[in-house]
Amino acid sequence: CDGHSTTVATLKPEAPQPLSIHTLHRCPSPMRIFFRGRPSSLLLHAMMAYSCVAASSLSRPHLVSTSRRAVVSAVNGAFQCAAPSPIERRRQGSTHTHRQCLLHSNDGYGQRRAFGRSARFFSSTSDEEERTNGDNSPSKQQQQQQQQQQQQQQPLLLDPKAPLRPLLSESSHENHLSKYTLPPTIIGKDDYRPNLRKNQRVVSFGDVHGDISALRSFLVTAEVLDPESTNDEPIWSGGETICVQTGDVLDRGDDELACFRLLATLARQARRAGGALLLLYGNHESLNAAGLFQYANPGGNTEFEATIGRRIDYNYGSNRWRLQFAGNEPSRWASFEPGGLLAENMLGNMMVACVVGRTVFVHAGLTASHLRDGRSEDEDGEEYGGIGRINDKAREWILKAHHGDNNNWGEFRTVEEVISAAQERARVASRTMPDCLGGGIGSNSPVWMRDYSQPNDKEPKNPKARDMIAEALRESGPDVRRMVMGHTPQHRINSALGGMAWRIDVGASRGVMGGTPEVLEIVHEGGEDGEDVVNILTVDGRRIGGEERAVTRDEVIMDFFDIRR
Repeated sequence: CDGHSTTVATLKPEAPQPLSIHTLHRCPSPMRIFFRGRPSSLLLHAMMAYSCVAASSLSRPHLVSTSRRAVVSAVNGAFQCAAPSPIERRRQGSTHTHRQCLLHSNDGYGQRRAFGRSARFFSSTSDEEERTNGDNSPSKQQQQQQQQQQQQQQPLLLDPKAPLRPLLSESSHENHLSKYTLPPTIIGKDDYRPNLRKNQRVVSFGDVHGDISALRSFLVTAEVLDPESTNDEPIWSGGETICVQTGDVLDRGDDELACFRLLATLARQARRAGGALLLLYGNHESLNAAGLFQYANPGGNTEFEATIGRRIDYNYGSNRWRLQFAGNEPSRWASFEPGGLLAENMLGNMMVACVVGRTVFVHAGLTASHLRDGRSEDEDGEEYGGIGRINDKAREWILKAHHGDNNNWGEFRTVEEVISAAQERARVASRTMPDCLGGGIGSNSPVWMRDYSQPNDKEPKNPKARDMIAEALRESGPDVRRMVMGHTPQHRINSALGGMAWRIDVGASRGVMGGTPEVLEIVHEGGEDGEDVVNILTVDGRRIGGEERAVTRDEVIMDFFDIRR
């Protein structure tokens, strides 16, 4: 391979002339060779391909050939043969009619863009079809169509230690990850918006938990989604409205990725329209990022497999990448882990908390110690520094692959080694997770605390809650008057602690309690003397004044259950 042409020998043992030479012009390395043949001839195929390409001046070629019955690899002339896993044999199935041979040079190894994608030396047609076709030469248009189909069908080369992201983005014929891309978030600007125009609308809704129907109902009720548009092609109808989703899109439902695609599409449209759709982290996003999937639905895991896992298998030409996750939902884990598939374009643009107008939004709650600029520590000794610093620490953590290199070829010697590697992968993610995302049940984290929201539909039981939230609001900004949170399901949206705490998680997901969706609306300076107007929007089109939803310590609407999640 001299950069301009490559001479490759093609071996067809069944043909009258078993050896033919093809010269490919302007076909740099690495390249792919596809071949058909009996499993018994697999090693012969590999050796012939290796020898001919090596003779064509391709420096230090590296060959990997896969069939249903064996795997042959050759590095600098040394061939090895091993049987694939039962999982891979089942995946390829009885309809696997051609063997795949991946050939590239060590000099080109590790490049994310695959070269020679138009080179498919053996078609997948049967010998009978070849004899039927005879000497009829395809037209130029047919050749171009075949070439396009081959480019879409051929697997991609990937450094065994590299991130998996290129398999779904720049190295693929389709950038699948673009569907989840959120507008870039500028820390200190997009997460702190105190200056709104008069009468500008701010709407917010709580936990979605993988229920696309509930999400759609939230968005239509908030008047930011065109009700005539579809989930696949949604249309933002909110204009300059700012919409805040307070976290927990993941777990308990079957449509988690579909929910994120819908939200991301609307977020991009909202930015262009002068509005915004902001996504916050919930504790379930943190759990998934740490490889903890105990709240995931089987249907949700199936969605990840169909949407993410199978695409990687197909583009990579192998499912060996799954081994490094030790069977613990590899498609889900690869998507949400730090440095994972969705880290850069989606998770890195989500926030822990944000200030919009006179309101601070967060998944579970904030305390003054979370927000003071290095002047205080929380009870665990972790220093926080304002909204911007919290969000910056979350972004820094989610963008870095703390586990180090991948093992995409699944090169493990024992089952114990597989399990140990996956356990360490999870441990290092949890160990490095910042406190603003970490914690657990009963912790003081912004994504876990319940001091302002429990018990549901009643005044908080923590006697210090009123003083705590008042101090947190002062630290959030000079004119911040209320905190909006999800996390703890309520019978309906309500306010507590003198209107300082708004609890908006209504358990709308069928995976939680199938509550009726409601949306909080805040009209900036929409009232007399420049006061904000707070309403609750219902699915039947009503606007209920916020003062009607204030709870007192003696008022009990409904006590559903003590949520342990």
